[in-house]
Amino acid sequence: MLKLFEYNWQVRQDWFAWCQDVSEEELLKKRTGGIGGI
Repeated sequence: MLKLFEYNWQVRQDWFAWCQDVSEEELLKKRTGGIGGI
């Protein structure tokens, strides 16, 4: 269970790091599918 928690935490950290490298304009761009954006 600990390994799963650690993996999920790492994926979360990687996601936030990726988001910091993407411009606000790109993050807010209208998209198809899901809720319409990132």
